[in-house]
Amino acid sequence: MANASSGGSRRGIDPDYVLWAVMALPGLWMIACGFLNIKIPYVGWSGILACWFIVLAMLVTPAMMLYRPLIWLKPKRRYFGVAGFAYTLLHLAFWAYNLKPGGITASFTRPKILVGWIAFFILVPLALTSFDRAVRALGPRCKTLQRWVYPAAFFTLLHWLTTADSLRIVILSSLPVIVLSAWRLIRWQSRTRAA
Repeated sequence: MANASSGGSRRGIDPDYVLWAVMALPGLWMIACGFLNIKIPYVGWSGILACWFIVLAMLVTPAMMLYRPLIWLKPKRRYFGVAGFAYTLLHLAFWAYNLKPGGITASFTRPKILVGWIAFFILVPLALTSFDRAVRALGPRCKTLQRWVYPAAFFTLLHWLTTADSLRIVILSSLPVIVLSAWRLIRWQSRTRAA
């Protein structure tokens, strides 16, 4: 009887926790490498991961519109966005670590870094309002605020284009969200005209 009851009360691992763990692994690995003085391109890799997760977050809605069974991805959209911001913070920390005194202030005069700062400052309120309590408090205004992800993505792309060693990874990573965002815009315009 004891075995039956204990077996029946067991719960499987929450898939959300597994997703968070998987998303955190690259960052934890980079931090561990830093403590162990292992030389890897910390700034580049953390920046690429930040961009990839932001792209993933932006792909969820058009993917659901194209293929309805992907509706299960909807709550994961915020997870991808928060992960993208977390890697943005890590990217910023790795970049700032080796700066000379006054380096951060001087970076605002460099266009390729300035656009990165603009993207970061847009992402801050988006990240701070990505939690359930903030979403409930904002109500419909949350959706309006979250649309700022598009200018944030635009400035992120500019920053990536002007700082990347290879444009191929930038183009390949950005192309899906550019194409699907254009499709959404065309679809919205056609529906507006039809109405």
